[in-house]
Amino acid sequence: MKSDRSEWLCVIVLLLQQTSVSGSERFEVLGPADPVVVLAGEDAVLPCYLSPNISAEDMEIRWFTETYVTPVCLFRYAQYDFSHQMPSYKDRAELFPEELKKGNVSLRLKDVQSSDVGGYYCLVRSTLMEEEAHIKVFVKALGTQPSVSFHSEGGQTRLECRSEGWYPEPAVVWTARDGHDVTSLSRTRLERDSQERLSVSSLIPVQQESNVFTCLIRSAVPEANCESQLHIPRDFFPDPSGWMVSLFLMAALTVAAAALLVIQWRRMGEKETQCTVKAGLFFLSKEQEALRFLLKSEWQWLCSAAADVTLDPETAHCDLTLSEDEKRVKVGEMQDLPDNPQRFNHWPCVVSKESFTSGRHYWVVEVNGQWIIGVTRESAKRRGYGSFTTKQGYWALNFFASSLTALTEPVITPLPQSLRPRMLGVCVDIEERQVSFYKVESRAHIYTFTDMQFTEGEKIYPFFFTYDNLVILPPVGSVD
Repeated sequence: MKSDRSEWLCVIVLLLQQTSVSGSERFEVLGPADPVVVLAGEDAVLPCYLSPNISAEDMEIRWFTETYVTPVCLFRYAQYDFSHQMPSYKDRAELFPEELKKGNVSLRLKDVQSSDVGGYYCLVRSTLMEEEAHIKVFVKALGTQPSVSFHSEGGQTRLECRSEGWYPEPAVVWTARDGHDVTSLSRTRLERDSQERLSVSSLIPVQQESNVFTCLIRSAVPEANCESQLHIPRDFFPDPSGWMVSLFLMAALTVAAAALLVIQWRRMGEKETQCTVKAGLFFLSKEQEALRFLLKSEWQWLCSAAADVTLDPETAHCDLTLSEDEKRVKVGEMQDLPDNPQRFNHWPCVVSKESFTSGRHYWVVEVNGQWIIGVTRESAKRRGYGSFTTKQGYWALNFFASSLTALTEPVITPLPQSLRPRMLGVCVDIEERQVSFYKVESRAHIYTFTDMQFTEGEKIYPFFFTYDNLVILPPVGSVD
């Protein structure tokens, strides 16, 4: 009998624990679905947060890679524990202590190196339960601008396309004047330095009938590529004496053009640039000229205006399902919801609970699928069919059918596809009457609406449209 009573007592204790866990202590640990991509030498933020966004100040937060017992970063008993930290992460890995009370357990990784590539686990443990999220990190190093030069071996002239400082191994593609891929005719060599960076050298034979070659060196990690193109004159293969003259002139042009490129390259201050070499002259593509990357000081200034944005269920379309913490929204089955004037009744949209009538405010959205994100004024139409343009009181970006655009009037403004974000930063400045958008993962400015038209004192709301799902990430006061 005594044994039976003991067994029943254990069962009761377990039931009480389960009841407690299912209450206010229960939480999920959420991270981004896509990998975090960072340039070598830069700092990275690995987003991770609790849902609902309860305080994590008294919990154990353990970031680790392959080995649980040697963490990248360990926070427990309300302080850091460095006793078993992996040596390679010493003084490089830290949390955002001021954000723990909001459920933000993101990791800041300083001076990211090639060796940091891989999977990271974010494990959070309370007294009654533990959950974890898995986040992948890709590190890329963009090589120098490709240079093209001539080489002659055994009577055969070859072009060499060379670039240094890549990680991981890039792809090299050669095309002829008609766009035909002639990579199979080339021969590529790789050399690795002490920092695991790769130098790429690709040679292709020159034939008189093809007088334009394009050499494209593209990162294995998306969003980075460099291109060089060389125009070979038809009289490049004259008599021996003419050959020497042409070669000398071409060499002189190449040296002069290289000097100009170095100057321009330094002014650009950014390696992700596409260049064209044609008859020894360089031209920057219009798309790349438009890109602007924020300095660290600018990014800190932007993040200092971080706002805690939540979704308003009273405005959500009946096809949208909101999470308990009102930070996530996804398209699901139609729900029977009360009809009210604030609710969108045709498009799958929702606005925030928070509104702004003054100041500067910044928030970040993890985007998936097709979406429209921006801000809207209180008086803008929400019922029935309608567009989400500036004329209608919406200032937003749109990603649909693989096309990124700003919804301007009278016609929409197409934007470079290289600026398509995984995490979209939105900043509205009421006094300046403008709203700006940023690609958070690369700190690139995407677009700014100026001269917003709204009545003085009218409320401005963050606005979200999705055919998939969106997540409002916890604001981080600074990323540097």
